[in-house]
Amino acid sequence: MEIVLVVPALLIAAFLFARIAQYAGFPPAAAIVLVGIAAAGMLPPGLQIELRPATLALFLPALIFEAAWGIDAAALRRTAVAIAVLAVPGVLFTAAIVASGGVLGGLSLVAAFALGAILSATDPVAVLSLFRALSVPTDLLTIVEGESIANDGVAAVLAQSVVAAAFVGSRFSTAPFVLHVIYACGVGIACGLLIAALATPILRRFKAPAAGIVTTLAVAYGSYSLASVAGASGIFASAAAGVALPVLAFDRDEVRAIERFWDATALVANAIVFLLVGLSLRLDRMFGEPRLFLAVIVALVAARAILAYAIVPIGSAAGRRPEWRHAIALAGVRGGLSLALALGLPAAFPDRSRVIDAVFVVVFLTVVVQGWTLAPLLRRLHLFGPNNRLQSRENHGRT
Repeated sequence: MEIVLVVPALLIAAFLFARIAQYAGFPPAAAIVLVGIAAAGMLPPGLQIELRPATLALFLPALIFEAAWGIDAAALRRTAVAIAVLAVPGVLFTAAIVASGGVLGGLSLVAAFALGAILSATDPVAVLSLFRALSVPTDLLTIVEGESIANDGVAAVLAQSVVAAAFVGSRFSTAPFVLHVIYACGVGIACGLLIAALATPILRRFKAPAAGIVTTLAVAYGSYSLASVAGASGIFASAAAGVALPVLAFDRDEVRAIERFWDATALVANAIVFLLVGLSLRLDRMFGEPRLFLAVIVALVAARAILAYAIVPIGSAAGRRPEWRHAIALAGVRGGLSLALALGLPAAFPDRSRVIDAVFVVVFLTVVVQGWTLAPLLRRLHLFGPNNRLQSRENHGRT
């Protein structure tokens, strides 16, 4: 009952603080996290609120579906190679570099690999919240959005594989992991497309906005659930359904009517997730192991820089500019997903508390500190242009 009363009150306070902070040039996401951090220090000792994987799963289908809904299908095709590189080899590369940093920082090998897997992917909720507030070119926004959605499924499979290997005493093997990733991604996409196809006749028959809202909710959560039951990626399923459904089932006017609901839903869900991130962070645990934290942060920054400037191909993207690589480097934000994966580690996992502490530091620095500097840095790079999100959605309706 205390949680039922406390969370809505905190959410209202977070919304108000985020609105004030926005006028001061501070990103709302970072402001809400700070409200959560402050509130966590004032809650009674018996009332601990943490962002666990099961809790995050309540919000991810809606957030992923809404994010994919706005992706321009043509831009997605143009940037597919860049997204694929960031989502698969990019995740493995980042995990290896961060794991190396963890070992140098004093973690056991198993714990270092787990930390690398947990921090290997950018967070869709954090990245989308920060970049959606900016006006950047469509293809650049698609790369950033597509990566943040796609690499989560790969990172989740990697983290599960590392944890499983640790508890059965086996060595991590690349071949089974690659097959698992192919299965998780392929079957997840198939589940999303299947649910979207099944919902299309219903949406075409019943034109009322209420029917569209209920059906799209069912598609978002139904595709995620079906993929999860099949042992595949629910994130890929919701994303595939979000990309396919506007093309299959709606004209432009209907898309706009449904969008209003999904914009409001995403706004509330984002606020709740960031509030839970803030409530889960423990500032008193962010200063205990400077050697470990410094090693992990340096490794993460180095991995992101190498990916952005030396590995990811952007040559096929329309209107490409060298400055895009700076934006991709700055998009390496970790948030709720990393936090939930860390807090979801089994209690007996080696060096569990140290892994969680390292994740606390990275999430705080990337969401709050990096999130605060992102807009000014992109302005200096002259990457702002027309806000293409609405245009992208209109393209869905015209297709």
